[in-house]
Amino acid sequence: MSIADNIPQMEVKADPQAQAWARSARHVLTITCESIAETMLQANEVAKNQGNPVFCLPPGVQLNAFTLCELIQQTYKEISSQQSDKDSMTVSQVAWLGASKHYPCQQNTAAKNEMLHVSAALGQHAADK
Repeated sequence: MSIADNIPQMEVKADPQAQAWARSARHVLTITCESIAETMLQANEVAKNQGNPVFCLPPGVQLNAFTLCELIQQTYKEISSQQSDKDSMTVSQVAWLGASKHYPCQQNTAAKNEMLHVSAALGQHAADK
């Protein structure tokens, strides 16, 4: 996370090496976030098809490299664990935590309760036979 924090500081320095480092670091960070975002979207689609999505993006929101990088940094800052615990988390773990926290899936409580009722009735009906 310190790399992401250091990029803006290095970009404003007059030193060409610092600016080159900042460009390179930003590029690597973008590629990393893009890769994680694509993996998360694919995994979440599989989970969604099984009826258990980990996160649900609101209309108009795309989980792209920029969105995910921002989400990772925000989530990392919000984690209330000790610094050593935060530092032991992978970037992907922080990303999954952030996506599930910031884009929770709203369960349709009425439909869910009805399904539980139907399941219970079917289970009881099967037990009666």
